[in-house]
This record gives sequence, structure tokens and C-alpha cells, in this order.
Amino acid sequence: MLVAADAVDEPAAVGQPVAQKPASGASALEACLVLVSPVVLFFALRLRAMAPPFGPDPAMHTVYIIDPRDFLARFSSDLVNSGGREGARVGFLVPARLSYLAFGAVPGFFVFRYVLALVAIVPAYILLRRLYCRAVGAMAIVILMSSPVLVTAWGTDYPDSAVVSYLAGALACLAMPCKERRRSAWLAIAAGLFTLAVWSNISAAPLVAATMAIYGAICLRRTPHRLIRDALVLAATGVIVTGALMLASGLLFGPFDYIVPTIESYAFLNRPSIVQHFHSTNWRWILLRPYLLVPAAVVAAWGATFLRRLRALPTPQLLIGAACAAQIAVYGYLQFLNHAEVLQQHYYSSGLWGGICIVLAITAGALAEPLLDHRVARWLPAALVLALALVYEADPHLPAFGWWPTGLFIVAAVTVAAAVGRVVSKVARPAARATAVAVAVVVIGCPLILTVAPYEHHAQLPGVIDNPVPSYATALGGSPGFLVDRYRVATELPQFVGKSTFPRERLLIWFPIAQVSALIELIGIYLANISELSSSPPRLTARDKDILEERTPAELLVLDTPNFPATLSALSAFDPTVLRQTVLKSGGFMVHAWLVSLGVFVHRNPT
Repeated sequence: MLVAADAVDEPAAVGQPVAQKPASGASALEACLVLVSPVVLFFALRLRAMAPPFGPDPAMHTVYIIDPRDFLARFSSDLVNSGGREGARVGFLVPARLSYLAFGAVPGFFVFRYVLALVAIVPAYILLRRLYCRAVGAMAIVILMSSPVLVTAWGTDYPDSAVVSYLAGALACLAMPCKERRRSAWLAIAAGLFTLAVWSNISAAPLVAATMAIYGAICLRRTPHRLIRDALVLAATGVIVTGALMLASGLLFGPFDYIVPTIESYAFLNRPSIVQHFHSTNWRWILLRPYLLVPAAVVAAWGATFLRRLRALPTPQLLIGAACAAQIAVYGYLQFLNHAEVLQQHYYSSGLWGGICIVLAITAGALAEPLLDHRVARWLPAALVLALALVYEADPHLPAFGWWPTGLFIVAAVTVAAAVGRVVSKVARPAARATAVAVAVVVIGCPLILTVAPYEHHAQLPGVIDNPVPSYATALGGSPGFLVDRYRVATELPQFVGKSTFPRERLLIWFPIAQVSALIELIGIYLANISELSSSPPRLTARDKDILEERTPAELLVLDTPNFPATLSALSAFDPTVLRQTVLKSGGFMVHAWLVSLGVFVHRNPT
């Protein structure tokens, strides 16, 4: 039941069931089931509600969501010196801020994630339903919702939480089979989501560019009469969405211009000193990360399933597979032939996964074709995806392995299974159906194994930057534990600190260095490494005194010091006054906080 996008109005192929227009009641029920599916799967799969922060970066975005104007008033000069990179991510920050204003901190976090899940699954469901049937559409939903990479990305306030959804939804809309008169509407939705992805994180720009290049090449070959019109629709929508984001940025955050900060961010990250700090010069690190084999495995399975004469390959399947292959190639070039750490940093590489999930769904749908003409059997692929995820989340433990030999063997198994499934689908139905079930288990299960496999222990490799390990293994069947409590406390911190009383009233933080992991979100709220003292209270070192003299903070936020009187005494040369103190507590997470005014610096600054 493969339908080309430019032939969607033609009758179905001989031997294929013709889709009937559902009654209005059935359509309403179907829509409701799709809309509630993220909530149902959240509880069924015990998806982890939040992900452990990989550093202070997510919290640097949380403060934009909670209290952007006061944060910018205090730290605008520091942002300029660091490229202003956080404020340029309005594609994520604008809707997150609106969700916070409407629902509050923790409820707003989950409401926005529900919206992001819908952005990914609704276009994917419609695409797969049109290409195959409702059952394959349901399978696409389960594949997206059970992806450990997507679940982990959604679990923090880092902008990849939005990028993964925007790119998945945009690719599905771009490939959507539809009537000619509705083509522009789907293109506009795709362009809007692509634009939001780029303005959420500039790392999405190469992925969007690769996708647009493939789309243009296919249009030029198959529908050249639509190329100019489609280009105008895509460009106009991008300009409109960019302008709307500028207006929203000005109203919600203060600055209207986020384009210049984005350019400054790119220039900042391209400085040799910054590149040296973040980019590994030794490529062997990739051999130890089995989850990075997933894109190759899925695209290989797509190739084994679909690649024959290109003219016979329907446009949606060709576009999606080729676009994801181009995205992988572009990221590979940027990582290994350029100096961008787009693969070694998991919050950048996660941008590949939205498209990869769509490719996996389309491939599995094609391989399940022998099952699709049976009213009950057609639901087996979706049930298998769910069952495999449930089996793993019941006991989320796998042995550690790398690329060689286990990882590459799994990739080969996926590719061979897809090739076998494609060949056997032409034989007698009973054998084809049994083979389709076995193939589905391999093609769907192996990428999950590669994603959640632990890393092998190894010695430090020369020339390799020690990047944070993504928490994919606990995304299914995991518990947020104290993560929600810690996030709630972090979002209460700006209210305790209060508003600045004069322009550029700087704030520094002082906390026990041994507790940096527990306090990472709280110190990240106020720029962490940029605005913290170097030692643990109450010991004020000469370096700390230099930092205070250099930064002249009017206020000092002290967290969880074991001896606050001694801490206050250590600050005596700076005329300290305790403004307020509190205990921030949620569940089992508790933090003592003191806000101290440093009078010597208050008098140096204008009031």
C-alpha cells in the first residue's frame, strides 16, 4: 500500500485494500485516541518524567523560562562575553515561557512536553496512516514515544527537547501524501516547524539544510512544475515564523533581536580556544558509543527494504530515507572533517532521532505488508514495538558493548532481516506473515538494544574530551526520583533571590564544591561556572577575593554551607548583611539558602 505523494488521489494498487472514509464519529474517536496516546504510553511504559541534567546548561534555560527579565538585567554583560548563546534559542524558550505563565513551573514543564510529543506523533501518525493503515500509524506513535533518546531529550530544559519533536513533525509534514490543493498547507506546517527547530538550537540548521536539499532535488526530478511554488511557500513561512518569534521575544524576554545573538553564538563557538575545549581530536571515542550505530542501522534497513529502481520508489519513502541519510552524512562531516562536536555531544546528536524514528516506522510498515490485509494481524507490529519496550522496562539491564564486534553484528542483523523480509513478502501469505513478525522483532528490537546498551569501561583516550554520558538506559522503566523535586526547588530560587534593585546588579553564588552534583540545577540557574566562587564556604581564598573584586557583586547567594556564621565572618571585609534566608524543600530534596548583601559593592554601584 505504497502511495506516492503526487499520486495520492489515484486508486490503490491491485490487491491492496482501498481506504474508506471513516464516519465522523469514528474520526472523532480516532483523534481522541491519538491525542491521549502520549499520556497512556507515559504510564504504560513508565517513561522517566525527567532526565538527569548533564551539566548546568539546562538550568541556564530554565531561568529564561521562569524569570528572564531579571536574569538579563543581572547577567547581560556575561552573556555578551560568552556569545549570548542562551537567549538566541527562542524557538524553544517562547513556548516554554508561555506554558510556564499559564500553568506554573512543574505543571508547565509537563504540559509543554505533552505538546512536544503531539508535535512529533500527530504528523507521523497521519503520514503512516495514509501510506499504510491505522495500525502502522499506531506503530509510529509507539516507536516515537518509546525512543529513549526522545524521552531523554524531553526530560530537561535544554532546547534539544523541542528540536527532536520539531524535526520529526516537520519531516512527516514535508513527505505527507495529500491532494494538490492541500500541499501548500502541509509545506507551511513543515517550514514552520523547521524554522522553530533552527531558532531553538543552531545545531538543527545543518539537518534542515540537508533535508531541504534532498526535497529540492526530488522535486526537480519528479515535479519540477511545483519547485518554485514550494520554495516560495517554504521561504515565506520561515520569514513569517521568524518575525513572530522576534515579536514574542520582545514581549516575553525584552530583546526583540535574537538573530544577532545567534550569529554571535556561532562565532563564539568557533573560536579556536572553545573548539579545543569541546571538540575531540581523536575519533576513536565513537567506537565506544553503540547508540550512534542506530542511525546507520535504521537507514541500512530502509535501503535494504526500498532501494530498487528509483523511479518505482514512492516519493514519501524516498524523501524520508534520503533526507535522514543526508542528515547523517552532514553531521559526520561536521564532526570528523570540521570542528563541530555534533555527534560527540548527545544533546546535539539527538536531533537525528526524530527523522530516524520516522524512517524506522516506514521501514517496519513496508516489511509488515503481508500482515496489513488481515484485520487483526495488521496490529501485530504495533503490539511488538510495545511488547519489546515493556520487556526492557521491566528489567532495564543489558551487558556493555562497543562497536566491535557486537554493535556491528547487530547492524548487520537489522540489514539482513530487512532484506529477507522484503524478499519473503512476495511468497505465500502464511510464510510471509510469519517472516514479517520475526523481521519486525529484529528491525524494531535491535535499535532499542543499541540505544540503551551501557558503555564499555575503558582507559582515557588521548585527544578525547570527556563528555557526559546520556542516560538512555533508564528512560524506559526509570523513575525521576528526586529530579522533579530538584527541578521544583530550582524554579523557586529566583523568587527567593528577588528582583535586582539597579541595572547590572550582579549576583554570585557560593556553595560546597562537593555538592556540585546535587546543586547543579540551582547553580545553573545563575550561570554556574561564570558566577561562582572557586572554593567551598566558609573558606574564602585569595582567588575568591579576586573574583569578588573583579565582579563587584552587590549580592551573594550562599547555598548549603555547614557553618553559616563562619561563612559570614569570612566575608567581613566586604560589609556583609543577611537580607533573607530560607529552606527550599520539595519531597526529599532540601536546600538551605541565604542571600547576603555585600555593602562595599553596593556603594560602588549606582542606585
